[in-house]
Formats: sequence, C-alpha cells, structure tokens
Amino acid sequence: MWRAIGIHLQRPSRLGSNVGRRGLTTYSSQLAQTSSGKTPVAKPKRELEKYDTSIVESGWYEWWESQGFFAPRSVAGSTMHANNDSSDPTSRFTILTPPPNVTGSLHIGHALTASIQDSLVRWRRMRGQSVSWVPGMDHAGISTQTVVEKKLMREQKLTRHDIGREAFIQQIWDWKELHGDKITMQFRRLGASMDWDQSFFTLDETRTEAVKSAFIQLYRDGLLYRDTRLVNWCCALETVISDIEVEYDDITGRTMLNVPGRLKKVEFGVLHDFAYKVDGDDSQELVVSTTRIETMLGDEAVAIHPDDSRYTHLHGKHVVHPISGKRIPIVCDPDLVDMTFGTGVVKVTPAHDPNDYACGRRHGLSIVNILNKDGTFNSNCGSAAFENMNRFDAREKIVEELKALGLYRGKNEQHSMRLARCSRSGDVIEPMVMPQWFIKCDSMARRALKDADNQNLVFHPESAIKDWNRWLENIQDWCISRQLWWGHRIPAFKPVFEDISHVQSIFGTESGDGPWFVAESQEKASQQIQQFMTEKNLQHLKYQVVQDEDVLDTWFSSGLLPLSALGWTGHLLPTGSKIPERYPTTMIETGTDIMFFWVARMAMLCTHLSDQVPFKDIMFHAMVRDAQGRKMSKSVGNVIDPTHVIEGITLDELKTTLETGNLAAKEVKRSQAQMTKDFPNGIKASGADALRFALVSSTQQTRQINLDLSNVASAQHFANKLWNLSAFYTTRLPVVKHTSSVTAESVLAQGLAGDSRSQMTLAERFILSRLADTVSRVNAGMEQLEPSVATDMLRRFIIQDLCDVYVEFIKPSLFSEDPQATEHNPRLFKVLQTCFDASLRMMHPFMPFVTEELWQRLLPETSPQATSIMVSSFPSSHELGLWKDESAERDMKVALDLIQASRALRQSHQVPMSKELPFTIWTSDPSLLVPGGTFQQSREYLSHFTRAQGEIAFIDGSSTREDQQQGVSAGSIVHVVSPQVKLFTSQSAVQKAIASAGAKASDATTPSSSSSSSSSSPSSQSGVTDRAKQQQQQELQRLDRKLGAVRADLEKLDARVAQPQYLERVPDHVRAIDAKRKHDLLAQEEHLITTIHTLRGAI
Repeated sequence: MWRAIGIHLQRPSRLGSNVGRRGLTTYSSQLAQTSSGKTPVAKPKRELEKYDTSIVESGWYEWWESQGFFAPRSVAGSTMHANNDSSDPTSRFTILTPPPNVTGSLHIGHALTASIQDSLVRWRRMRGQSVSWVPGMDHAGISTQTVVEKKLMREQKLTRHDIGREAFIQQIWDWKELHGDKITMQFRRLGASMDWDQSFFTLDETRTEAVKSAFIQLYRDGLLYRDTRLVNWCCALETVISDIEVEYDDITGRTMLNVPGRLKKVEFGVLHDFAYKVDGDDSQELVVSTTRIETMLGDEAVAIHPDDSRYTHLHGKHVVHPISGKRIPIVCDPDLVDMTFGTGVVKVTPAHDPNDYACGRRHGLSIVNILNKDGTFNSNCGSAAFENMNRFDAREKIVEELKALGLYRGKNEQHSMRLARCSRSGDVIEPMVMPQWFIKCDSMARRALKDADNQNLVFHPESAIKDWNRWLENIQDWCISRQLWWGHRIPAFKPVFEDISHVQSIFGTESGDGPWFVAESQEKASQQIQQFMTEKNLQHLKYQVVQDEDVLDTWFSSGLLPLSALGWTGHLLPTGSKIPERYPTTMIETGTDIMFFWVARMAMLCTHLSDQVPFKDIMFHAMVRDAQGRKMSKSVGNVIDPTHVIEGITLDELKTTLETGNLAAKEVKRSQAQMTKDFPNGIKASGADALRFALVSSTQQTRQINLDLSNVASAQHFANKLWNLSAFYTTRLPVVKHTSSVTAESVLAQGLAGDSRSQMTLAERFILSRLADTVSRVNAGMEQLEPSVATDMLRRFIIQDLCDVYVEFIKPSLFSEDPQATEHNPRLFKVLQTCFDASLRMMHPFMPFVTEELWQRLLPETSPQATSIMVSSFPSSHELGLWKDESAERDMKVALDLIQASRALRQSHQVPMSKELPFTIWTSDPSLLVPGGTFQQSREYLSHFTRAQGEIAFIDGSSTREDQQQGVSAGSIVHVVSPQVKLFTSQSAVQKAIASAGAKASDATTPSSSSSSSSSSPSSQSGVTDRAKQQQQQELQRLDRKLGAVRADLEKLDARVAQPQYLERVPDHVRAIDAKRKHDLLAQEEHLITTIHTLRGAI
C-alpha cells in the first residue's frame, strides 16, 4: 500500500491547477489511519538452523511499523530514553529522502541513498533522539509526461494533442494508479524505516498550496519576473529546460549522431561556408562560416569588426539574403567578431543563438523566431519551400540550394565543436526566443555562499564547497516555466481582449503576452485585473481572464520541500506560526549529481522564505556506476534494480524486464546482449542486509562508486558469520549454564562491571578494550557522517577481534572437561554476551533484519513483547569507555604476531600444524618478560596456537652476550616479528618434521609389501630428502615471486601517496588505511627477506 504518497489516488473530478488535490487529501488521511500502528501484527518467532535471507528478512518490517517505531519518539509513545525531550530541537533529527520520480522503480542509486540515510536514522533513533525520516514522491513533470506519451503512441498511435489536455492528465493518473506502488515496496524491502504517516506527493494539496504561496511571495519580493528571452528549447519534449539541464558533447570532426524522432543519423562537426552578396554590387561578397547552416533562414545581419581594414568600405552597407531576398545590414561589432578567425565575418541570427541574441539587442535588430515548437520551420523563415520542414532536413536542402545559386563555398569536416543536448531526451537544443517566467538568483545565491562561508551550511566531504562556490558565483537567472501539461500550473493570469490591437498600444507588451497578474486563484486575479482596468480607465474593453497554460519546473516544487514536506503552506499553521515545528531539518543526504538541481535551490528558496537555512549538514555520495565504471543506463542494459539483488533473478527474467519498458526495439536488443555479458547466470539472491552493507561500505570511494556484485556476496558472507557466531553462542549456553541478562537499556552483561580487571585473562581484557575502541570509532564515524568508517570498523572487530581471536582463545576453556580450566567460563561468557550484543546493536543500522532476528534470541524469556533492537540503546563510550586497555591490546598484538610468525614459518618450510616444533622467543624488550608481563599472560595461548614442543623458551636479548645470541641463532631458523622480538626454531627439528611428513606421504601412496622392512632403507631416506629439497626449492621460488609482488605493491602505494592532490582529495580514514597498508607491506618485505635467506642456507 502506498502511504499517503498519492499512488492509488482517487481520480480527480476536475483537472487543471488543482489536479486531484481533494482526492489526494482524503486518501492520505485514510492511509495515515492504517499506518498508525493500530493494526496488530504478530512478532516473528521461528527456529532456523541455516541463514536464509528470504525468511530472516520477512515479517520484521511489518512488526516494526505496527509498533510505531518509525514515528518520532513522542508520537510512538516509546518509554525508551525517557529523559530525552523531543521538543528540544537538539534532540530531534529530521531528514527528507530525495523524492524519487513516480515514473518507475528504484535503481541502485536510490538504494544507496536509502541505505545511507537509514543507517543514520536508525543510529540516531537508538541514541534516543526524536527521529522523523520523511518520505515522498516527486510528480516528475517531464519524465512522467514523456513515459505516458510514449505509452499512448505505442498502444493507440495518438499524441497528447490528439486527445486533449484534460484526457491526457487523466491518463497520467490512471497510469500512476496502476504502476506507482512499486517504489514503496522497494523501499520497504530495503528496510527503510521511513515515517510513512508524514509522507507527501509533490502534487498533493499541501505541496500545491506551498508552491502557489512561494511563487506569489517571490513575485511580490521582486525576485520573480516574466521576460522574453533566449531559452533552451527541447523540440522532442516541446518545452524549455534550464541551463543546468543542458549537457554538452565535445565533437571533433564529422560525426553522425542519433537524434530523437529521426530514423537517419544527423551530421555534426562540419563547418559550412557560404557567401552573402553585397547589396548593389554583386562583385563583392562576404563569406560566413556556420555549423548550423539551416539557421541562416533567420539571419538578420552579418557582422564585421570595426577595426578590420578589409571591410572598412562596407560600413553602413547591406547584403542580400540568398533565400528570402531581403536586405539585411552589415553591423560593426567588436564583441561578437574575432577578425583573426576565418574570414572575420559572422552571420547574426538573433532568435536562435545566445551570442547573436546579445548582438541583436545591441544593434536593435529584429528578433524573429523562425521555428515551430516541434523543430520545423514556420512562416517567418522567408521561403514557403521550407515551411513545416524539419530543421535537419532543411540543413541538406539549404546546402543544395546555395550550391545551385553558386553561393556555397565548401566545408571543413575537421571542425571541433560543443553540441548542446537535452539531458532529459538527448535531443539537440534549439535556442529560441520566447516569453518565460524567471527567478532572479543573484541575491539568494550570495546568501547561500555566505552561509557556507559562515559554516551555517557544512559540507561532507569538505571538497564539495569548491563546486558549490563555483556554481553559485556564476549563477544565471532560472527559467522556471515549462510547456507541459503535467505539473503545478503557474498561478499567473491575464486578460485576453476581444480586440487584441489594443494590447500593444495600451499595455506596451507583445501581442498575446500579458499584462500578467499573479494570484492564488482566478477569482482573486479577476479582482486585481478589474481594479487595474478601473485605474487605467479601461472598463470599456471586453476581455476574458485566462490562466497561464505552462507549468512550473519540477525542481521549483522540490526546492521547497524542507518547508513544504513539513506542512508549510505560506499561511499560519495550527501552532500559530508559518514555520513548521521541525524546521529546519537536520541534514540532507544525496548524490553529487543534483547538488545544483536540488540542494542549492533548496538552500536559496527556503532560506529566503523562512530566513533560516533549511539544514545545516549537506552530505554527498558519489555516483554509482557498474563494476567497469560505466554510467548506469537502461539503454546500455546495466541498470540494477535493488530488488533483483535482494531476491535474485534469472537472466531470462532480466531480459523480460526490458521488453515491458519504453526502450526502442533496437535498444532492447543491445541492452539484452549487454545483460548476457554482465550477468550470464542472472543475479543471485543476496538479501537486503548484504546489499545495504555493501552500498554503505562503498561510499569510501569518493569520486565514483563502482558497484561490483561480488562485494554484495562478501557482505552476505559477513552476515552469515554473525549467524554462525549466534549459533556458537546459543549451543554453548546450556553447557556453561549462562543466563542471558540482555536488556534494551544496557550493553554490559549483569555482574561484569563488578569483576576486577586484574582477575581477567588477557583475551578478556583485550576484547573489551577492542570493543570500547570500536564503539568510540563507530560513533565518531556516524557523527562525522562517514558511515563507511563505521562499517569498516565493525567488520574488523567482529571478524578479526571477536571471532578470530576471542572466540578461538576461549574455545579450549569452553570445551575443556577439566574443572579448573572451566572455572572462569561464566565470566568468559558474560564478556562474549556483551561483545555479541554490542556488535548486533552497532550492526543494526546497516543490517536491520538479521540483527533483529539474532538479537531476539539473546533476550531473556521474561523480556517485554515489544522489546526490539531497533529502539534499544546504541553502545556508547560512556558505558564502555572504562574498558579501554591499551596495554592489553599491545600485549595481545605481540602474542598474535608470534602466532602468525610461527604459522608463516611453518608455511614457508612446509611443516604441517600436526607436527610440533620447539620454539624460542628472543626479545630485547625486558618489559615483555617481567612477572605478569606479556609473555607470562600469553604463555598458554602461545603454546597452544603455535603447537610448541614442550615449554617455549624465552631469552632476554637486552642482557644476553653477543656470543650467546649467536649460539641461539646457530642451527636455527628465525622469523623476525619486529626489531624487538624474534622467533627461533631448530633447523634440524624442521628438517626432521619435513622428512617425517614426507615419509608419511610416501607411505600413504606406496602399496604395502609383506617383505618390507620396519625401517627405511638409506636409498628411500635419500629419496625423501631429495623430495624435501625439491619442495624447498619450489618454496624458495614462490617466496621470491611473493617478495617481488610485495615490492611492486609498495611502489604503487608510494606513487599514489606522492601525488600532489593526495592530501587534498583523499579522506583521513583512507589515508590511515594507506599508512597501515604500507606498514604491513614493509613488515612482509622484511619477513620474506629473512625467510628466503634462512631457506637458502638450509638448502
């Protein structure tokens, strides 16, 4: 069910400026009643042995919503964090989701935004703040109208003009009812905990009223005006688009391109030369060059430089237009003409080129539009032969006619140019002069720049402010009218007089355009017009009041959302204020691609209307691309539907999804071929948790995010790791006789705080210290709006610290049958409960489903039914900070390095773990050897995990004479752990272990014989030794290759770090990762050099 966003909308009884608003409001209120948590939903409870995302991720979302967890704390009535006052702005967190277009379904970029925002929302909610995450849907004027127009043509072979405005808008509403709820289902499937009761649709009643009020207020403030100017016209869409909706293609030389609506490709990158004959003297001519030769039908002059001596004699003269035959002036214009370029003569088409338009204004030239809205020529083109001909067809015909007239002077097919194209349709932009509504942006832009400079607006990452400043410092006025039928009808009205001859003489405006009156309704506009006519003593003129046919740019309504989504209408609210209670919002999070389309415009419009910035923090993520770094596009076939990743889809099903869309048959074929290449086996089901975690983790890629589905599979393995840890915990519970003390309020297990740290083992002190550090870093990462830092820290802690170290270190005790060895098991399990509980809570913002499923299993049976991890307290340094123990972490690192060294030593000499080896540890740091020091605390761990033969010997290198040290190293194999610590083992013991392993391998592959002796012959021993040496030689070659690879990695890393922009562009946490990687690579290099040296000596 679509929650008040206007998908299953009641059909409007009347259309126009108030399209469907009553139906929307009624429907929204009905939905609000169904989503308020009154409908009971059973809490999921099941016993699963294996991790199955399709089961684990079912039921929880509906239960959370039924409990009212998505609403702000005060609304939900939760008793959690009761000390928080939700009326205190500092305890509130309000954020809007960028409203997706109602035209289709979410793509992976939307899923990234939702995953980032939901991680922040859930974290804030667990910290006790009153959270409102407001969802919405954008009516998407151009996109929606285009989709329905294509559908109408495909199914009925009709255009919107064939059926009329009212019927066409009705078709859009019908289409929305049929297709619109898919987006909501996708958000829910992702686990997005949005406050659905507050959802909006940008064409609903509240937002429509807000748009009207904003338009009127801007008009009254002198920031909104109507003017006849050169605009960017898209012939395919038949509407104006703004400057930032224009994309540019760089073309070098003759290039054939596809243009919407044309079967043949169109030629670009060719510079045509043709001549204008001087009026009265056919012997003289001026040659001009152009890439758009068809626009010569609209030429009103040719321009020369006033200082160009070649043409001084032509000042004040005219030339004859070769097609229309009319005389046009030769004008002198130093701004337009570069006399060193080409012939130094420029054709001037004021109505269809920005530079020519400025020139025409300077010289008082006629500005005559020669094109219809569909890109065909109108009657102003000067020749009946070209009327109603497409602009690109005319391009070829004009060249032919100029050749016939002897005025074509050739072409240059190596010309470089920039081609302006519509970002919406791909059509070539046609500059046209027409009356439009504009917003003056300069003063609002200065305020936005000042707010950024004063830190009223804070950017994440900081580097985004450069693009912000660059754009706002060069901002142009914003054309906000669109020649569409679907959208917010402009609240401007004009009198249409029966005798239009009065308009120009009386009102000083072009025929048919004005005068205009801005008002909330036609009734109020009529009153303004009547008063105006009375003041002008024009009551005798007969007229009708009509509303502007155009609608507003969709980004205008979107730019008001921080105000309008919270209920702002420009009028007094029930609170007695015009400004909503939760305004300003806390932050905005979105992609860098709509920084100017949306974020900057919100900052400008909302700040002007409320005198407060709409948010403080602005968080950007990079654009999502596919694994090869390509932009995702339906026509390419690499767009990924998040539901396909969550639930899985076969290749055949993937191909079918393209057939039901709006792609042309050729594009469908091409896209399906690309799908076969990219997803030969379809897409495997990975679950929402894995997708979310992979997406948030990928945001450390600051320039662009190359989404590789293998990263999603890796995240699913990580979720499975959590599942296995839970299984280990629950199966050992009855053995250890541990009683769970998990509560929503506290993380520390009951009784744990009373234990003296001195009574704990090194493993316990280590893991609690790592937990305290992880909690601190995760909270800092989220606070600094770097959630990828949090996911990285959590993955490291859970896998490396909790599972690989603590769980492995306590297993011998947990599985031991010796009462003395198991006496500390209850405390060991309390520590495990604390760490696992905290891990699930910290993981919940990123993996909400599996963490809720597993956390419920930790709860005592007496826990309240409504207890949920979603509203439990997030681990804090206040509770866990006291367990930070740097000495325990240092001691454990030494022990782990020694264990790793023993395994590396075995691997490099091919000694299996089944063979015990005598080990000696040498150190020049006497503090490691003192009673209660590192080695005493870790002796048992070291003996167990290194598979030591007998007791490990320790040597104090700080007091040992040099000859004694040489005695230790003589006949030994050494692994350098650090400059202060070395691990020795006997070379003869290694050789004996290798020989023994080789003999066993030989026995396993040699048939038994009744005549065989119980002892090996010298020849067989020699054979084993030879095989061992051969294996050692192969290992030596492998180590040499590995050393080369490590050194190559070091060179690459050094080269990257040495780049001039490294410090400026690379985030702090990534630089820290690079520094650690270099430290690890240097340690590997040192170890490999030592091992190679030892192995060569042994051979």
